[in-house]
Amino acid sequence: MSSSFEMMSTVLLPEEIWVHVFGYLSSRDKLAVRCCCTCFKRLIDHWKLWINSVIVLQGFGEYDTQFWRTLRRRKIGFMVLQNSKARVFQQMVRWLPGLKSVTVSEGTDSSAMVALSALKHLERLVIRQTSCRNVLYSLPKLTKLTNLCLCKLPRISSTHVSATVSRLVNLNTLQYHEENSPLSSVELHAMLSCMPKLKHISLRLGPSHGILPDFYFGPVRIAAPPVLSSLELLNYEDPCLSSVALNPLPTLTKLTVHYTRWLEDATSFPCSLPEWLQGLSLLTELNVSLGYPLSAYAGSIPCSVQRVCLMGVKADLASVRIMGEQLPDLSHLHLDLCCHDISDIITEMPQIFPKLEILKVRHHSVPVSAFLQLRHLPRLQQLMILDAPQGSPFLRDLTQKLLSQKDNRFHVLSFDPKDQTSCHCGFY
Repeated sequence: MSSSFEMMSTVLLPEEIWVHVFGYLSSRDKLAVRCCCTCFKRLIDHWKLWINSVIVLQGFGEYDTQFWRTLRRRKIGFMVLQNSKARVFQQMVRWLPGLKSVTVSEGTDSSAMVALSALKHLERLVIRQTSCRNVLYSLPKLTKLTNLCLCKLPRISSTHVSATVSRLVNLNTLQYHEENSPLSSVELHAMLSCMPKLKHISLRLGPSHGILPDFYFGPVRIAAPPVLSSLELLNYEDPCLSSVALNPLPTLTKLTVHYTRWLEDATSFPCSLPEWLQGLSLLTELNVSLGYPLSAYAGSIPCSVQRVCLMGVKADLASVRIMGEQLPDLSHLHLDLCCHDISDIITEMPQIFPKLEILKVRHHSVPVSAFLQLRHLPRLQQLMILDAPQGSPFLRDLTQKLLSQKDNRFHVLSFDPKDQTSCHCGFY
């Protein structure tokens, strides 16, 4: 573009208008516009256009001063470093001292982890799949840390984890996913007692853990019981936790259980999930993947639950109907079942869950005619098709037919990509 056009563009429209317009562009389109002219390059780098943007640095790449200066101008707050050298960590800390979230993955050396201690404003730290011995060195100095994830750190003992993490009194979210060195009940109790703000905890409890004590999460009768609101169990398999293991956690509003595999029945080990659910009267969200068939616990789900996610769970129409009877006010449903045909379930969705607002399902083997029955859901705001990429012919056809009958009252979307900054142990 000519310099005269650049001058006209800045005169005809205020900068805030351009920034607002550019805000509707994807990251790829923003970068394309950035190459058009000097004026647009400056406007595209406005920090408001990059809020919540994630920068991923992979391998052993070299990054010059201009690269870091651009990131600082955009006020980037989220970084992911995969197998990066210590020099990259040092540059990141020097140029982006205000980072809010850092994810470190694979092959990190000792000096790199030491550099993180300079990030005084860091609120979220994810460390995954690294064999560095002093990986926890920087933690005590990160006083503003509220979210910590430690995933697959084979050279770090649970004793070291407990002693170090207990000093992070501002933590509200802790994810500890090391199967080979599980936290003992004593270590877990010590951590919970030192972190009064902790609300969410995620643990990897594999079959190798054996059978944990009934009071693993704390004795029922104690002066200051844990006030957790969210619990996630990864790689879980009964009878690792007993049927009364969650009794010390009556304040839970969200429960997530990722089983290791499908379990056809409960003849070998009883399914603990029904007993857990019956004791959680405040529960509003339930997420389950694999494990027992839905029929094993559908009738035990508290009526207070408003959000359900079933991933790879074996179910049929009868068990879904039972769940519908239990949850008359269900508003969010993520249904990714392991069954040959869910057409009948989709067809009856308006009768089973009449108050649904958000529905996430797959379209494989489901005719469009079944999806058209969803027009009878009066509160539906969003339909997400999990196995249809953006712009697919099926998605376009379904969108046109549904919206033609619903007066454009709700949105049909493709599945969103996973968060690059998070741990990949779970399904969501």
